[in-house]
Amino acid sequence: MLKREDILSQLHTLPLDLDRCWLNAGGALVLYGLRDETADIDLGAEPSLMDELVAAGFSATQKEDGNRKIHLPPVTDLFENWASDETETMDGIRVISPAGILDLKEQLNRPKDQADIVRLREFLKNHAAR
Repeated sequence: MLKREDILSQLHTLPLDLDRCWLNAGGALVLYGLRDETADIDLGAEPSLMDELVAAGFSATQKEDGNRKIHLPPVTDLFENWASDETETMDGIRVISPAGILDLKEQLNRPKDQADIVRLREFLKNHAAR
């Protein structure tokens, strides 16, 4: 499992322009302090970044929605145009907003997303009250 420092370390060693991708899902929850750890790192990416990675020899698979996915071992997946929303920069990494993560988690609505949905709703409720 990956903790905050593991995520940051992995991201800063990847062959990516971090200004053209954003941390999403579980990794973003860890950076926001809403979860202690995550199993993998999921990033949204601009199409031009995906084009450059494919041209550099990385293998992309086509998803049902027409966007591409690139796996960067050991635990990072890059998804073209995935769940973009407002981002903020944390430790040099663009991170999707909590509202954007909630939207993604509600769309996926898998059993493993349920606890995250509850946490995110509570977080957004508490931060809206300030």
